[in-house]
Amino acid sequence: MRRPRTIPLALAILSVALMLGAVVVMARRIVDYNQTQGRATYVQYEVTDNRFSYNDLPVSIEDLPAEKPGGLGAVRITFGDEVLDLPVTIPPNEFADNFPGLERHADWMRLVRFAELTGRDYNQLMQAIGEGKEDDRLVLVTKSIRPGVNPETWGKVWRKDWIFDFYEFLPEGGFRHERFAYPHARSAEQQEALRQAEGDGGLPELNTRSWQFQMAHLLMPEGSSPRIIAGDSPLVAVGWVFPVGVFSVLAATVFLLLAFAPQRTASPAPAAD
Repeated sequence: MRRPRTIPLALAILSVALMLGAVVVMARRIVDYNQTQGRATYVQYEVTDNRFSYNDLPVSIEDLPAEKPGGLGAVRITFGDEVLDLPVTIPPNEFADNFPGLERHADWMRLVRFAELTGRDYNQLMQAIGEGKEDDRLVLVTKSIRPGVNPETWGKVWRKDWIFDFYEFLPEGGFRHERFAYPHARSAEQQEALRQAEGDGGLPELNTRSWQFQMAHLLMPEGSSPRIIAGDSPLVAVGWVFPVGVFSVLAATVFLLLAFAPQRTASPAPAAD
């Protein structure tokens, strides 16, 4: 006897519609949460070329040899008339000379262009930047580890010793320098309380809600970034909608399997003698 497929198909369609509705509601709640909590998201793209222009000013980056035997050398950044020399903090690996552009320094230095994306359409923002109607920002971020530590072993483990320096390229020329320590506290509220308690006595820690943290994250090996507690995550704003979305996916899968499962046909009764 053939089972009707109409009912499971209708339930599968209903489950898919419920899933799509849950996704829309979750996206709106996350956007609202980010806006009310002061959390911004950024679109970013790395620059690996040694020579380019920013705000109609030429930018060039070149390697400088070590002044002493056994030294790591330095990197010279020229932005218009401004010159910035940065010592290499982590030695490049043995294959670094085969990497093009700035990729040989990827373990300790990244050059990133970025713009705030919160509440905006990605394609429209990128089009506006390309047409010169919207300005993006350019920053060079570096990571320093404890001196004398092997960067491939303890240098990856002792994260609390990491120091991040940010050199933002200013539109009128020159650089703005900021320095932050690796965050000990996991939530933005804990970090703010720690900053108020320390006052001006210590190096400020990265705020996990800041653009600096998003850029510094590029220099953190997988699994080494600080864990953000659930109370500081946008998922806290999703609430009951998330389990509804998960349930609707499972329900749609089950109903589709039932609708398209092979039909069993009854075997004909044996003929009587």
